[in-house]
Amino acid sequence: MPSAASHDDPLTALREVPDQVSGHDPGRTAAPVRPFVPVVPAGGAGTRLWPLSRADRPKFLLDPLGQGRSLLQATLARVGPSADRPAIVVTGARHAEAVAAQLGSRAPGAGPRILCEPSPRNSMPAIALAAALAEAEDPDAVIGSFPADHLVGDEAALTCAIAAARAAAARGYLVTIGIEPTRPATGFGYIERADGAPVEGVDDDGAGGDGALPSLAGTGAQRVASFVEKPDAERAARYLAGGRHLWNAGIFVAGARELLDALAAQIPPLAAGVRRIAAARIREAAGEASDDRVADRVLEEVWPTLTSIAIDHALAEPLAAQGRVAVVPADLDWDDVGDFAALARQLRRAGDAEARDVVVVGGARTIDRRARATVYGSSQRPIALVGVDGLSVVETDDVLLIAADSGARDLAELVAGLEDEGLADLR
Repeated sequence: MPSAASHDDPLTALREVPDQVSGHDPGRTAAPVRPFVPVVPAGGAGTRLWPLSRADRPKFLLDPLGQGRSLLQATLARVGPSADRPAIVVTGARHAEAVAAQLGSRAPGAGPRILCEPSPRNSMPAIALAAALAEAEDPDAVIGSFPADHLVGDEAALTCAIAAARAAAARGYLVTIGIEPTRPATGFGYIERADGAPVEGVDDDGAGGDGALPSLAGTGAQRVASFVEKPDAERAARYLAGGRHLWNAGIFVAGARELLDALAAQIPPLAAGVRRIAAARIREAAGEASDDRVADRVLEEVWPTLTSIAIDHALAEPLAAQGRVAVVPADLDWDDVGDFAALARQLRRAGDAEARDVVVVGGARTIDRRARATVYGSSQRPIALVGVDGLSVVETDDVLLIAADSGARDLAELVAGLEDEGLADLR
């Protein structure tokens, strides 16, 4: 079988899974494939690329590379080939109108659905709510959660990786897609593989004990030993040299029912709460509710009580310790575009920009000597750059930012302090 990153028939592993699990002869009729529902949590405070992004217009709504579509639209387009049901976009009330405008008007059931969360509660409640809706509609559904604001250059490789992840999820695992690292990055979390051997045909039985999950042989996945927070430069270099660690791209695939059952074991009120919200939505859609506001009232009542926690802490880390998390390594040409350094790196890869010392996004005119910088804006005044290296100049209608590309942490602190400076309207 080809590796997860191969472009050869990405559904092969998925089609084989029912027979491998049940022990049936592959020549017989296979069991039905569990339907796949993409989930896209779309939230953010708009700080990482400020002032291009703002609280009302976070990064996922932007088209920072000038590709003709926002990061959200690109995410939905690249997971579309894997979907068996319409995608579910979970976003905040503050951004719901802008998200709806980008998704466009479609016939009911023909395009992505929007779930609106009344307030930010981190990734686990958002993903769990979508999982609960998918489970209520089809108990066999498998969901895949994909960040709304990342870049993937090799979309065919992603399709293959999703197929492999679905195969592992069909065996009961929480599955993540890990990115093969290309440099000792300190801005990403890492995934440590339980076995550093090649992915092909992995047959590791490390879970052990009662309730151990089936082998991952033939899926293109292997068990996860642990999730690691963002390392310092020395540890990142060790991870790259050791070959056991992958970048954590925040992608998770699991059976909706299995995910919620695991969550019920870890944080029972959270699992029960989202299932209650989903049940109310299903009753209302079926015309079985007392009125057409039941679902909204249940959401408004239950949502503020849900634990605000990331999926990494709620499920990925504790389940990895039990041998119940798998990873599909993949080379996706991926970037989280998490700061201006990452954005500049991507822009310089496009076209002939790599050869230019100053890259301009917009209509700004620049003059420079011995300068390497990225300029965003359409200033009518020439922008002169002399003797600077790794600089971003961002001009909007109300702010001029001049920042070192390496100053992501300082930029976040600056944005956090705008209200103290009497400049809350610039958030």
